[in-house]
Amino acid sequence: MSVLKSPNPYFSLILIAYNIIRELRDIGLYIAIDDFGTGYSSLAREKGLNVDCMKIDKYFIDGLLSADRDKAITGDIISIAHKLGHCAVAEGVEHEIQLRYLREHNCDRIQGNLISRPLDEDEAIEFLRWMQ
Repeated sequence: MSVLKSPNPYFSLILIAYNIIRELRDIGLYIAIDDFGTGYSSLAREKGLNVDCMKIDKYFIDGLLSADRDKAITGDIISIAHKLGHCAVAEGVEHEIQLRYLREHNCDRIQGNLISRPLDEDEAIEFLRWMQ
């Protein structure tokens, strides 16, 4: 692994992470950023990480249940993901109204109890067979 050097230790750790992600993608792994929009995620970092997908935190999906969905920024997050070349995954989808909004705003994938409860490996394989 080739790692760029920097006098700033924080920056050096970011560069190491970028290199690891690049190597994982080079061997065919699919990389997603979890819980986008909360915690330590930043747009500058997202662009540089060169990931495949951004998973939108459930906090923003839950906001789609409010009466004023026109003010929700979830659609903007989906748009940003697409502009960065990522797919968008909505986490924690539990209601049809959320699914409708996400479809209207071209969200690529969803996960949540509306589709299925969490499954172990055998259950997931059976679920995928059933879906085909």
